[in-house]
Amino acid sequence: MKWRNLLTGFAIGFAAAYVYQRNQSSLSSSEALHIVKQAFKKNGTIDGSWIDTTTKILRKHDMFFEGFNGGIIRTVDNEQEHFEFFIDQNSGAILELKKI
Repeated sequence: MKWRNLLTGFAIGFAAAYVYQRNQSSLSSSEALHIVKQAFKKNGTIDGSWIDTTTKILRKHDMFFEGFNGGIIRTVDNEQEHFEFFIDQNSGAILELKKI
């Protein structure tokens, strides 16, 4: 095998890894809150919402997820409901939802 072929293969692999890494985007906290609000709006109006702008780590079933904690307040049948959530930063999936 020639050195040139080896170096060409290495360069192509490095370039492919670089492009792949750049295309892997994660959600910002405002994008994550928007996803949660859209999910809640399907069942009524939202009275208030909040989200932590720093990421947290959630351990669930021996797996670790990086994402954001937040909360939603809505009114159903003239009573306020408070929820806290954890949304995965990479997939946008709501991994935890607790009614307070």
